[in-house]
Amino acid sequence: MVWTIRIQSMVRRKQVLCQTAQHFGSTSTNLSKQKKSLGNPHPRNAFTGVYNMDRLIAAYPSLEPHVIRTRLGEPCRPTINYSNPESVRALNTALLVADYNVNPKYSIILPHGALLPPVPGRADYVHYIADILQQSSPDKAIPTGENVVGMDIGCGASLIYPTIATAVYGWKMIATEINSASIESAKMIAHVNDRSDLIDVRHQESKKKIFNGVLLRGEKMDFAMCNPPFYASIEAFQKENARKLAGLAKGGLNKELPASVLTRKEQSLDVGSNNFGGTESELWCEGGEVAFVKRMINESKQYADKCLWFSSLVSRKDNIKRIEGSLFNMGKNISGKQRIQVQEVKRIAMGAGHKTSTILLWTYFDEQQRTDWARMRWCY
Repeated sequence: MVWTIRIQSMVRRKQVLCQTAQHFGSTSTNLSKQKKSLGNPHPRNAFTGVYNMDRLIAAYPSLEPHVIRTRLGEPCRPTINYSNPESVRALNTALLVADYNVNPKYSIILPHGALLPPVPGRADYVHYIADILQQSSPDKAIPTGENVVGMDIGCGASLIYPTIATAVYGWKMIATEINSASIESAKMIAHVNDRSDLIDVRHQESKKKIFNGVLLRGEKMDFAMCNPPFYASIEAFQKENARKLAGLAKGGLNKELPASVLTRKEQSLDVGSNNFGGTESELWCEGGEVAFVKRMINESKQYADKCLWFSSLVSRKDNIKRIEGSLFNMGKNISGKQRIQVQEVKRIAMGAGHKTSTILLWTYFDEQQRTDWARMRWCY
């Protein structure tokens, strides 16, 4: 579900906010309705809601040792132990190999402990970006090919967003990252998948900057996307991760274990571990996702005419309004200078599985300007 907010007047902004729900559909050039219920993957997502383990094993045989087919001595739907980081890595690698033509060496290249987030949810974000660009296309076709340029802010070692975006839509991607080890991994992933011509991995040297230092002079991009660090401190991450791991130990495949074993298992859980992995810069930053996205919004003003749509994931619903406040209150005119004004804000409720999150998007172009942009960049 997409909520659109159009900014018509900064003086009367609270009176003119208009919300309209829009639903995106399939690959048809006409935008059609999508199912309202959360938890449904995007219609173009290769993941349909259930993992076909046999298909994934055929594509990536290394997954097979991790697949569990019985529970309490009875056959069950094939699954994995989601509290085991190696099993999670094998599953997500299999999804990338089977659905996005990724080289099986991916799992070997990825450093131990690096974040490998669930592939279906990351694919959803890419598909929704395609839908947003589609709205600006004069012919209402989804833009594909190298004329479309996007930026992934904080690509991590997994390079997952650029990998999916290039595989599905053939876009060019700028991938930024501050961690040196993650940069080397990302570059190697692009290389072994013959996508170095489409994916440009760049080093962001400052933790305080988003676009400054990585976007070249005169360079333009059609969208920026970001999966910001969720947590405000390492302690906050450890507390939340311990809770999730304890839940995994109690439920699912571990229900068959005696209570005494579960207790020992819970006590042995390392609160610094994470079943999806993650380096410090991928998991937390001062102020968490609210501070990070607010900094992104503030810096986006400097590049208002260089990017069609800015966007970021927001993991917690109660953070959305706090972040949106930065979009609607960007400061008053200083020394009589005309300030830059956000023209439209969109929220997309996204969920592929049990976890839901929101994509927050904003643009400094009005509707006609967005159409003109598309006509110049990818609709000739």
